[in-house]
Amino acid sequence: MKKITTLLIGFVMLLLVLTSCGTSKTSTGQKNNYADKSFISDLSAGLQERWKLGDELDKISNPSTSQTKDYYSKFVKVEMDSVGSYKDKKFKDTKLQSLALQYINLLEDSKKEITGLGTYDGMTKWEDTYQSRTKLLVEFKNNYNLAVDDKYKTYLDGLEADGQKAIKNDELKTKITTLVNGIVFVYKQEEYDDTYKKYQAVVENNTGTDLSSFSGQVNLVDANGVTVDNTFISTDNWKNGSKVLFEFTTDKTFSKTVITPQYSVAD
Repeated sequence: MKKITTLLIGFVMLLLVLTSCGTSKTSTGQKNNYADKSFISDLSAGLQERWKLGDELDKISNPSTSQTKDYYSKFVKVEMDSVGSYKDKKFKDTKLQSLALQYINLLEDSKKEITGLGTYDGMTKWEDTYQSRTKLLVEFKNNYNLAVDDKYKTYLDGLEADGQKAIKNDELKTKITTLVNGIVFVYKQEEYDDTYKKYQAVVENNTGTDLSSFSGQVNLVDANGVTVDNTFISTDNWKNGSKVLFEFTTDKTFSKTVITPQYSVAD
């Protein structure tokens, strides 16, 4: 009886050891089961499937709007099939996880925008989403080793170039916003002032970029936050580092200006 009891105790101890080892192995496996590498791999696969469909569309002479929408739907679908599931997966790199979620959300936005592709507004929204995608692809390529087959390297290079351009456009937009927010118009007293008074501002282009054209709608806002008048300023061939005199006249009393700029970059 004592011998049987000893054997039973030994058997139970062995089961506990095996169970412990099994749990440890599973736990370790779960701990390291991150989606970082597989996401980049599947992102690459999805892009290549998208480009394959794009090649098919390019072979169609003068595709109809319905054909174009159909292919664009396929573009989004093959990418979503590749990366859509990563919305709920765990990443080791939290920044990569955030970028992955942003990319998936942009694909979802693209899907919604397909119905409007036949309109100017719809194409503008699609283009804006495309620019946002390319900026993320620059991050994936430069910081997370996104790579594709040799056949598609030029495709990825093209997207990267577009992404770099979009990044520079964002940087310029920020600088332009800072520039116009810093413009202060000063009353210029003249010999024969009447109800209309002149206001001037000398502004330097400190954006680091030559602008072929620049214009801005100027809203004149009073102390109560009410826009009491609006006017317009503009210049052409505004070189970086050069200064321009902007001026306008008004018969209204205002406390600040709010400028909405439009501009184009010199070639």
